[in-house]
Amino acid sequence: MLPQLQEEFDGHLNQAVIDAQQLQSTLNLEYEYLKSSDLQAFQELQVHKQHDVQTIQLFDALRNQFCTNAGIDREDKNFSHHLPKPQQAQWQQLLDVLEACDKLHRTSDLFMRTKLESISKALEILELNSPVTSTNLYNNLGNAFKSNIGRSLDKA
Repeated sequence: MLPQLQEEFDGHLNQAVIDAQQLQSTLNLEYEYLKSSDLQAFQELQVHKQHDVQTIQLFDALRNQFCTNAGIDREDKNFSHHLPKPQQAQWQQLLDVLEACDKLHRTSDLFMRTKLESISKALEILELNSPVTSTNLYNNLGNAFKSNIGRSLDKA
């Protein structure tokens, strides 16, 4: 493999690790904003998150270009074996940070979905004359749904 090609990829790999760590930091902030219900800060952070994701996508394109120029199969599961030892460690570090980012993203997603479901259920309960709530006999836990409250208020 050409030393110049290897050096160029090494620079891209170093930058990718830094970019992935930035993404991880952004995702940590995102989760904290969700937990504290700071929707304004959460919304403003989305631009930064999008930029961070795009830098990782750019690295993926550069890796594909490196693979093409070096004659490496892009889909090779053992990609790190084509790299020198120091780059193998960096590659593993990048994969570890990206895995942590994936977990953070999933955690935030689950938190948002749970919160939205709770809000939706609360709104459903507040809609006293809704045909959906009047026929809902059991809640998610299998307990009887208290739908008689709405009926008694309707009669009053």
